[in-house]
Amino acid sequence: MPEHEFARMPSWAQAGTLAVVLLLGTVLGFIGTFFHQSLPPIGLIVALGTVGLFLAGLRSWASVRSPAATGALGVAGMSAILSLPVGGTVLVPANAVGLAWTFGVALIALVVIAWPDPARLSRLRAVTMEGPAEEKDSTAP
Repeated sequence: MPEHEFARMPSWAQAGTLAVVLLLGTVLGFIGTFFHQSLPPIGLIVALGTVGLFLAGLRSWASVRSPAATGALGVAGMSAILSLPVGGTVLVPANAVGLAWTFGVALIALVVIAWPDPARLSRLRAVTMEGPAEEKDSTAP
């Protein structure tokens, strides 16, 4: 069973990687929060698509869920911070596009984090299609 690169890292490197992923998620949440209201609905589709690709890439790169969860925390955290009204300005209004951005990020994060490990699924599929090695009869001609 091959391990992914993240699982082979020492713990200090894993912590550093998670810090970088959190920073990237925060930057993506910042950009997406500003961009989702531009050119509706194209801005929302591009922003949510970018979040989905970012989180799916992290999930497929690592055999564990922690990088994708950390990236989702960065995106959702920055989106939540920027949705607070500051000086009478609201960046995420309570319209359809704003609600789709708020709940879309959460839904994408939930689906990507809950998705099973693709490498593990392919190993399980190979075993069920060929059958376990112990069941094969070695005395058959």
